[in-house]
Formats: sequence, structure tokens, C-alpha cells
Amino acid sequence: MRFRIGHRVAGMMAAACVTAWCLAGLAANPARAGEGAPVELRSLSPDDILTKLDLERPELAGVKAAAEKGDELGALGALLTHYRARFPLAESSGKINEANRRVADDVVHRIFQWGPYEPAQYGEDMRWDWDPRGDIEWVAAMYRFHWAEPLEQAYRETRDGKYAKAYVDLTRDWIAKHPLEEHAKVHYVYERWRGFAWLDIQTGIRATRLCRSFPVMVHGEAFTPEFLGVFLASLYDHQVKTENLPMNAVHNKAVFEQRGFVNIAYTFPEFKESRRWMELAMDRLSGNLIAQVTPDGVQREWSGGYHSGVLRDAVEIMERMEAFGIKVPEAYRDRVRGMFEYIYGIATPDLGYPMFGDTARTIDLPPDRAQWPLYATLMQGAEVFGEPKYAARATLNLEHLPRQASCAFRDAGMYALRNAWGPEQIYLALHCSPPAISGHDQPDNGTFELYACGRWLMTDSGYYTYGHDVEGRNWHRQTRVHQTLTLDGKDARVDGKPLLWHAAPDLTAVAVENASYDGLVHRRTVWFVDGRYFVVLDEAIGGAPGALDLHFQFAPGDINVHGAEHWARTRFDDGNVLVWQGPDAPVSLVEEDGWYAWSYGHRTPRKAVRFRHHAQAPAAYLTLLVPWQGTETPVVTAALPEGFEIGAGRVELTVEAFGKTCTLGRDLNEQRAWCAGPDE
Repeated sequence: MRFRIGHRVAGMMAAACVTAWCLAGLAANPARAGEGAPVELRSLSPDDILTKLDLERPELAGVKAAAEKGDELGALGALLTHYRARFPLAESSGKINEANRRVADDVVHRIFQWGPYEPAQYGEDMRWDWDPRGDIEWVAAMYRFHWAEPLEQAYRETRDGKYAKAYVDLTRDWIAKHPLEEHAKVHYVYERWRGFAWLDIQTGIRATRLCRSFPVMVHGEAFTPEFLGVFLASLYDHQVKTENLPMNAVHNKAVFEQRGFVNIAYTFPEFKESRRWMELAMDRLSGNLIAQVTPDGVQREWSGGYHSGVLRDAVEIMERMEAFGIKVPEAYRDRVRGMFEYIYGIATPDLGYPMFGDTARTIDLPPDRAQWPLYATLMQGAEVFGEPKYAARATLNLEHLPRQASCAFRDAGMYALRNAWGPEQIYLALHCSPPAISGHDQPDNGTFELYACGRWLMTDSGYYTYGHDVEGRNWHRQTRVHQTLTLDGKDARVDGKPLLWHAAPDLTAVAVENASYDGLVHRRTVWFVDGRYFVVLDEAIGGAPGALDLHFQFAPGDINVHGAEHWARTRFDDGNVLVWQGPDAPVSLVEEDGWYAWSYGHRTPRKAVRFRHHAQAPAAYLTLLVPWQGTETPVVTAALPEGFEIGAGRVELTVEAFGKTCTLGRDLNEQRAWCAGPDE
């Protein structure tokens, strides 16, 4: 059984972190961190590659016979014949992807492109470390052989030898210019990076791409016996580097690295050490995966793309191990299942992730639901674990989905409050997590995103970029541009914990807390009433002095702001949201400019509002978030009761919306929440 995660999910990762804010694990590796003497490694000479192969394998009899005669080139020729037979090239479908072919033609002419940037002409003398657009992620993509896939696809579709020749020439050039002896070489621009070309994530992703492209490109006329020796020797170098200098930290990059290590061992079992490599990888990964995924299944960087990337690699590794007859620990399987469970529960109405941390969003969905971002992943989970509800979530088969649609992942601090599963649902995702294991999270605990009326009404600010615009990235990471509380506009600490989860047909409630500043804890309680609207109680608990602001951001579009009445609303033609605190709230309301960044390097202006409390901590806000279909602003009322005790375990208050009055409450000590009508 083969397991796959769709290309759209992998694409959501935008780029894997290699920049200054994501240095986890460097100190564990002196060759990268600059502490201690670098480890001495040496590239294998292609002349010695036959000594690393198990020539006793029956299928390599011809290789062995030639080698025993001292005919090294003949042995490599026999080995090439073996691989071409082992990986037969299917007949061309005749369906030529013209966009991909244009990219491949550019690569043939040494023109490369990555991310949101204009292409760059490298010329015949490749400078692999060139940084033509001032973004370290471009350089990383070159080292990860992102250009190999379009060449592979174009050759498969056309059988045009120019694509195979370009692949061979570029791969040979990279190998010649990056001997393992120079694995610790410092990048000429990014001097903090010792060993950038052979960095763990570069090595792992490059290894996987080489393994992926080999079964196709090995059929090219340019893929000669001599080049096969060069190619296999480089793969051996990748294994030596990863075995001797693994990342050695709990991080997504450690999994990506080991995936490449496993893929070489799996794709090329002719290496004598293949089984030992596989066993070593399983030993390393079982503990690493368990450490970086919460017991309820969330990858601890709290970022959707990296959750998908780690899951994709973990499943593929599980598949490879089973093919080799290597036992996969049950604890590893349990974490993988939990990762699918998280996607099932947290996935947005458009089958994506909430945009917490470094997470992108597909904003122009194709009409075919099967092409939506997390569809293929959910279908894969159904196949791997025989769990029909994952497939039902992917296909929106309501007969096989439970009535209770809200989900909580309390270990991770991730919550999804929804009233249905279909496109008509009201959906609020809330994030209040413990510290992440890398810099892919943002200091935004308590923040949320809101979807209703078939559109995003309140969105995260996004992450915008990693490498080319430090000022831009820092803007998007500020606490004050997220839907949460700030003190004097400063960034909050990340120190979240769960307090309450209550899920029932007529009421879903969640309470979380974050130790945001010295002397100030932010407690947020959200009630989802009748599956129609949200009541949000924010408490600033403690005595820290300073200005208290509560921030809300809207999807791009016009808004109305009523300063005296203390409310703001969107102005869409179909569905809208009202953010209301009412005329008696002790606040001042200010409209602000903001940004919405949905994918790497792309952002657009949008509006935000800030409610400044007239008092300092301890203080409390009561906010109604009311989505509705139509354009006429709904009438709502709510107020905190007299004598309200900030920080108390039990609270009760009265709200009115859509013509119905109810009393809401929650008790943290008794771990319950309630919604009672006037006669109850």
C-alpha cells in the first residue's frame, strides 16, 4: 500500500526555515555552529563506488563479473542496465504541461526562478551560492534541487534529451563544486551559516529529490555509466554527512533530513549499508517524532505547513520501513494517527489550516474539492488507518460526520468552534499554545480567525516572508497585529495553558490563559451561543501598569467604525461580522491600518481596530462577535454584571442577540459552562 500527501499540501510549506530566527539545534553540531573542531569528512571517489555496493545480490551478477575482470566502466554499464530495467519508464501520456515545460526550458538555459521573484540568468559557470534576489530562501531552493522536478516532468512527457542533459550537467556541476570536504564552508553573504550547502534540511530535501528524479532521468542518453558512478558516490556522501552530522535537535528539519537518508537507503538497496541506514533512521526518528508532536497530535511549531511536512515525511518513512521489514514502534504510529486527527478537527471550511504562525492560505480555490489543500491528506489518513471519518471530512459526506463539529486539542492549545461541517458553517479557530520548538510561531496567544457566510471575515495577518524583508516579517509577527490583548503595544510572551473546554449542541465554550507580561496574565473565555455568535470575555489579571489594548483585524475590504457606540463591522454585500462592545464600555475605539499576507511575498492592505481600556490592569473587556448574512447591522446588547470580579473562577453575564436573551456562565473550578434562557 502506497501513501501520499497531495502536492498542494506540500506547497503550503512555502519554504523551510533556514534563517536567523530558526536556529534550533545548531549548538548540537559544531560543524554548523562554529563550536569546537569541525568534523572531518571526505567525498567518496566515483572510482570506489563499486566497493560500497553489495555485488553478491543476484541481480548484480553482471556488475560483479565485470568488476572482477577489472572493467569498472563495464560494471557501471551493467549497473545502468540494471537500474533502467528496475525502473521502467512508462509510455508518455501525451499530456504536456506547457507551464512546466516553459520552466524546464528556462532551466535548460540556466534561468532559474523561485518564490515571488523575477527569474535570474545564471550562465554557464554556475555560482550555486549566488543570491540574486536578496532572499536566503532562493539560495536554499537551489541547494535543494527545486529545479530537478520540472526537468524530470518535461523529460517524462516529451522524452526530449535536452532535459536529461540539463539534469546531468547541473547535477554533475553541483557535485564537483561541493565536495564533502567543504561541508562546513561559510556562505559568502550569510556568514552566520557554516555549512549552508550541506545543512541538514538542504541535504535531506536534496537527497529526496535525487531519489525521486532518478527513476526517470536514468533513462536519458546523457545519463552515462560514468555519470552513474558520480551520482551514486554523491548519494553515498549524503549518507555519510547525515549519519555523522545529523541535526540532533527536535525540529521539523530533523525529520526532513532523515527522510532523505531513508529515501536513499530505500531507493538504492544495492548499497551494502542500506538496511543499517534504515534501522539507524528508525531509531533516531521514533523519539524525535514523539518529542515534536503533542499527545493530541499537533506538531509543536504550531504552524500548519510544517505539520503537513512532518506528517508527509513520517508517513513515507513508515511506508519505507514496512517495505524493508523493519518494525515501526506503536508510539510512532500513534503520533502519526494523531496528526491526521488534528487535520480532521482543525481544518477550515475551505480545507486549509488556520493561518497561525508561518502558515499560508490558498485564496483562489479550484472548483474541484479534490484539489483543495488538505483533501489528499485526509484521504490518505483514511487509507492508512482505515478511518472513514477522514474521507467523509474530505468529501463532505455528512452522513458519516458527527453532529458535534467543534474540536479541542488542549495539549497544543488549538481549538475549532464550528456549528456545522459544510460551506455554510460558522467557524472560529483559536490559538493559545505553550512555547513552540522553533521561530515559526508568533507571539499571538489568544488570537483567532473567523469564517462565516461563505467567506473569511476576520483573518490572521500572516507571515509574509522569511528572508528578503526583515522589517516586513517583523511587522507581521507583532502581537498588536493579532486578535489579542497587548500591554503598551509590546509583544507578549508565549506561555499559554488550557483552562476549560465545553462542547454541547447549543453551547461551545473555551477558556485559555497566557502569562503575557511580567505582572499580567491574559485570560480569554469564548462562548459560541446557539451556533450563531460569539461572546468573548478578556481579563487582564494582575497589576502591571500600562495601556491595555484589545485588537481585531478584518478581511480586506471596507469597514464601518462607530467610535461613540464602540463597534466596528465589515461592509460586504453578502455576509458580515460585527465586533461590538457597546456605548457603556469603558474603552476608546481607534481604526488602524494593517496587512493581510496569505502566501510568501504577497500581502494586501486591510483594516483593523483597537479598543483601549480606560483603566489599567486589572481590567476586563466584553466583546460580541456577531457574523450574519445580509447588510443591516444586527441589534445586540451585553454587559458585565455589577461587582464583576476580575480573575474569578466563576463568571456569569447576560447577552441579547437575534431577539433572544440568555445568561452565559462558566466555572473553572467545576469545569463547566452554561447558557440559560430567561425562564430557565
